[in-house]
Formats: sequence, C-alpha cells, structure tokens
Amino acid sequence: MPFSQQQTPFGVVDFENDVESRERLRAGEILAARGAFAMVWIDHALIVRRRFGILADFIKLDASLTACIPAVIGLEADIKELHEAPDSILRIPNVSMISKAGIGPRLNLAFYAVDQFYVLVISHASGGSNLEIELSRQIRARLMAEATVAAKSQELLLANAELRIANAKLEQFASIVTHDLKAPMRALCHMTDELGSAVSSGDVEKARRELDELRHQGLRLSSMLSALLRYSSAGPRELAIEPVDTAVLVAEIVRSLPDRQLAIKVRGNWPRLETFAAPLDLVLRNLIDNAIKHHDRDGGSVIITCTDHPSALELAVTDDGPGIAPEHHDSIFLPFRSISGTSEGMGLAIVQKMVAAAGGAIHIRSNTGQSRGVTFVVHWPK
Repeated sequence: MPFSQQQTPFGVVDFENDVESRERLRAGEILAARGAFAMVWIDHALIVRRRFGILADFIKLDASLTACIPAVIGLEADIKELHEAPDSILRIPNVSMISKAGIGPRLNLAFYAVDQFYVLVISHASGGSNLEIELSRQIRARLMAEATVAAKSQELLLANAELRIANAKLEQFASIVTHDLKAPMRALCHMTDELGSAVSSGDVEKARRELDELRHQGLRLSSMLSALLRYSSAGPRELAIEPVDTAVLVAEIVRSLPDRQLAIKVRGNWPRLETFAAPLDLVLRNLIDNAIKHHDRDGGSVIITCTDHPSALELAVTDDGPGIAPEHHDSIFLPFRSISGTSEGMGLAIVQKMVAAAGGAIHIRSNTGQSRGVTFVVHWPK
C-alpha cells in the first residue's frame, strides 16, 4: 500500500489525493472522541474484532459480543440474518449499560451487515423530558402498588384455603371420634359388666382375665385416640409412614370386638409393610363393625381376606347378611346413611375418605351365586 494511503476504521483512505475522505475521517475522529458515536466490527461468529470511539471502550476485543453486551442475548439469529437482507437494520434502543462503577449512559444500538462483518453503531439515547420522566415514575409506582395488592390478595386466598382445610379436618376428626370410638367403648362396657359378674360370683380367675382384657383394651383405646389425633392434624404428605404387621393388626381388631354370635374368619396372606397405620386400622375396623352391626340373624359369618399384590393390598370384608340393594351401592358412602338406605351414621363415609386420602379405592360387589351378603373391597396402596 502506498505511503499516502492508510487503513482507517472506515476503510483505505488516500490522504494525498482524496481531500473529502480526509475531511470525513477527521470529522468522524473528532465526534467519536467526544462520545457522539462509536463503531464495532463483529465477525460471523459474533466475536468483536475492531472498535472505534470512546463509547465502545467497554467492549473488549476478541471477546464474544453477548459477553460484552448482555442485551443482545437471544438476538444472535436476528443479527446473523442481516446478511440475508443487507439493507435491513436491527435496532435495540435505550439500552442501559451497567458496570461495577454503577449505571452508565443509556445507548442506542444499531446493527448493519457490511461486507464480511457486522457493524454495530453505538449512540447516546435521547433523554426524555421532565414530564415523560415523571409520568414514567408514576406508572412504575402504580404498577408496583398493583403488584403488591395482587400479592396480598393471593396471600389472603391461600390463608382462607388453609383455614377451610383446617376446619374440614376438625369436623372430620370430631365425626371420627364420635362415631368410631363407640365400638371399643361398647366392648369396655361389656367387659366391665363381665368383671362385675365375676366379682359377684367369686370367680377370681375370670375376674383377673376380664381385668387384664379391660386394661389391654384401655391401652388400645388410648393408642387409637393418639393415632386419630395425629391423623386429623397432619396433612397427607405429613403423615408418618410406619411399619405395620397387618396380621397382628387384624387380630387386634377382631379381639377387641364384643361377644357376638357371628363367626369372624381371617384368611389370606397378611404381610408386613410400611404404610399409614392409623387410617388402615380405622378402615378395617369400620368395615368389620358395619358387617356385624347390620347382620340380621344369628349363626352368620364375616370373612376378612387379604390378597398381597405387588403394588397394593386387596382387602375384602364379606358377610352373609341381608345384602345391599344395587340402588344403594353409591348412597351408602354418603354421610349419615346406613346400608339399608336410611339415615344413621358416618361409618362408610369415613372409610371412603380415609381410603381416598391414602391413595386407594373402595367398591362393593354382590356375592356371586348367593342371594345374601355383600363384599366390600379395598385396594390399599403399598
């Protein structure tokens, strides 16, 4: 290249023969030095290769454009499309530059495709009038106030929802306590009568047995109350998973039943597993108690069966009582509705709620090939 020709940020200029080019270059240098504008040359990989003007001092050479100007992150494809339409411009106005020294000037960025480069032209963003600034401030203040009100409203909705859940749990707990403790209380009353009879007749051995059984049932009743309290006060995710020997559990339930004419038979494979102990106890006890309470004749039977499947237990309580008419199969799970369809109690409604809370399911089926009886089947997940 001849001495009179030199490479400039704008290309090769012939200083000896091209006076107009020299004037343009001089004016550009003065304006760039005063911060009127700056130019940055970027290659196809969006790496900064050259820069011109103090406004571009924050941009590092041989660095990624997105690392220097985070505002262009996500616009890489748009910049590269400029070569497909050379007359197009990608403008990013009013960008606030932030550095360790604080918030810098607000800049306008404009990208062009020039030859084999992308050229970024940087200029100062025009400042708004005092009225525009004040309007912007008021709009922002209003938006922040609206956001605060919305957040408080959401907190209030959540608090109301939690209150409704707490009230529902309290009502459920009261219903369970009222209904579900009647059976063990009847058993305690019966044992007290038997104890009194043994004392009156002088049968010391029988009195000792009844006293031991009375003590055992009292401890069991206390344990049931504690379990009920934990179950009612905790959410489904908060309940503790406990190891349960289901064979021992069903034996304890059958043992706690008062004297009866019906034969209670336990069949199947009753495994050990980790599950919600209190709900399982109450589900089984309610179903067995319902089968006994609604039986209509002496000499009948209740069969309790467990089938151990890989993912769930299939629990079945089968009786040979009067059965349930098909039209009542859905309504018996309603609160205060007995298996005869008349208003009576909460037993089966409580059972359905507990099974659902544990993630299981319950349904009724008529005893195949028999004119009497019904089977309640519970799928209890492991």
